[in-house]
Amino acid sequence: MERAKVLVEFYSEEPLENVMAMIKYRPEKIVFLGHKDNMITKKIHDIMHFRDCMCTGTELEFIEVPKDDLNGAIELLSGIIRDYPGVRFELTGGSELILIALGCIAARYDISKLRIDPFTGKEIDIRGRKVNTSDYHFNIGIAEDIILHGGVLTNQTASYADWHFTESFREDIRILWDICQKYKKNWNRYCGSIDELQKNAPRSREGWVDISRGPLGDAYYLLQDLLDAGMIKDYSEHGKQITFRFKNNAIRRVIGKAGNILELHVYEVATRDGYLFTDAIIGAHIDWDGEIHDIEHPGYDTINEIDVILMKNVCPIFISCKNGKVGGLALHELETVSRKFGGKYARKALVVGPALDNTTGTMYFRQRAKDMHIWIIDDVFRMSDEQLLNRLKRI
Repeated sequence: MERAKVLVEFYSEEPLENVMAMIKYRPEKIVFLGHKDNMITKKIHDIMHFRDCMCTGTELEFIEVPKDDLNGAIELLSGIIRDYPGVRFELTGGSELILIALGCIAARYDISKLRIDPFTGKEIDIRGRKVNTSDYHFNIGIAEDIILHGGVLTNQTASYADWHFTESFREDIRILWDICQKYKKNWNRYCGSIDELQKNAPRSREGWVDISRGPLGDAYYLLQDLLDAGMIKDYSEHGKQITFRFKNNAIRRVIGKAGNILELHVYEVATRDGYLFTDAIIGAHIDWDGEIHDIEHPGYDTINEIDVILMKNVCPIFISCKNGKVGGLALHELETVSRKFGGKYARKALVVGPALDNTTGTMYFRQRAKDMHIWIIDDVFRMSDEQLLNRLKRI
């Protein structure tokens, strides 16, 4: 692959459009041309932080172009062509004025141009009268995507702090999901009962759970299924008291927060075959401004959590998982976060365990999701893994 020495990037308000050529060609220098009202300092710093992660050897220069001065834009572009022989122009972003200026110059100069579409993965390379279309095969990670959009994944992100997807844990997730499918909406209630009882029980021995049989109610049957599946061990009943240990801390966390199992199931199914998605994160904690505060650096952080983020090449898919009732707020939270950290190239989905009904309120909910371009994947309790994976692929 030819490495360009200098690229001119017409600055776009969509962050991804500003870095596609950088990722592929890793030039010695990129000159960004944009207008003062959209090429703001914070977004410039975001691009520079992304460069530091992905293309450390590339120099960046940002030049403001007057918004209504076509002759000035033509003169600026002509000067760049003279100063950097062989310069290439990347046309994915940019205002109409700058594109018009380049069109005027193209009538006089034999200049090299290219355009990369992040969503379709197509690159158009124009050299003189020759036009070549090819596939773009480059990826960015979710952490880098968040940095590009001005945020950062904190160390509370579950993929970093909580879950370690060994083959043993993946098998445990599949077993627990089978049990969850049996109980469906009751899973949340029964897990809540078990967790509440163990939290309120006196601590006799570290790692052991001592709870009363009576208050368990029907959650007792879930406890028996967990025992039969090997998710709890050292189980005994003495009169009205039940004593046991969870298989490990991961299983304790799954039962301790009932919604965890749907998130884990979606992540496990999506990442079972590594070729389908190029990156994946579960329990993403995103700091909005990229500046994490602590005792040494006091301040206030705006944090959002997204249950699952999948990456397909350079386009993120934001997924919210709901194991019970779901309302309009879930749609707006998902829309806000995906717009901020994925822009127009992000895809978003709401995965719901139970089937949504056909009441008037639910039909309005579905229409709102459709208007917001949010996929709804419901009735996952009844889906096979293959059916869920096919729905995720369609996103």
